[in-house]
Amino acid sequence: MTMFNPTVGIVEGASYSDPFAVPTVDKNEDVNKEDFLLLLVEQLKNQNPLEPMDGTDFTAQLAQFSSLEQQTAMNDNLTLLQDYSATLNRLSALDMIGKEVEFDGVGSGSVTINGDGQPIPLNFELADNAQEVVVDIYNDAGGRVATLEAGYYDLGPQSFNWNGKDADGNVFSEGRYSFEVNARDELGQLVTSTVNGSGEVQGIETDPRNGNTVLVLVDGTRVGIDQVLGVKAAI
Repeated sequence: MTMFNPTVGIVEGASYSDPFAVPTVDKNEDVNKEDFLLLLVEQLKNQNPLEPMDGTDFTAQLAQFSSLEQQTAMNDNLTLLQDYSATLNRLSALDMIGKEVEFDGVGSGSVTINGDGQPIPLNFELADNAQEVVVDIYNDAGGRVATLEAGYYDLGPQSFNWNGKDADGNVFSEGRYSFEVNARDELGQLVTSTVNGSGEVQGIETDPRNGNTVLVLVDGTRVGIDQVLGVKAAI
């Protein structure tokens, strides 16, 4: 008599899933508040009835959940605030198109001679007292057309009123000029000088790296809106 021995077939590709397993979160991913709450609930469901979670520990975990939720909400609000601030900057920048802006962060400034005979202020700032300040004037082509000896200046923001002439008294033609300031102290050591730039705004852009508003000047210079020191009607 032949005995029948049942066998168990193995199905290829089949996998076993433990219905009581605690959900896991990829280590490379951040745990959000939904994941945190799910893990906490599963922990309660699978705890040892003879050794339940201590009330103090449970309260601490609830406090952590509340803190996580508040932090998530705060991050969302900060993002909205940054977007709102960027929008306001772009709207403010629209009013600057066609106007002259003064900005910091450059080594040379620029001025316009319009032939009205009025003094032209060349603004700069010195890091220390300077016994001798020399201003070099350059034309549009970058050639030096004049060297002006301005004399002694104290540290801080300063301005030299230029009459639009070279050292020999020759009047320059109307147009755009740039200038640089070189200063030395009583010992002949260089004094750090900062010259603010200026130019007419012809457009605005948004920096793709950080979303900041950028002003595009007529000469192609790009200036962050946070660098603007002053705005006035273009000459």
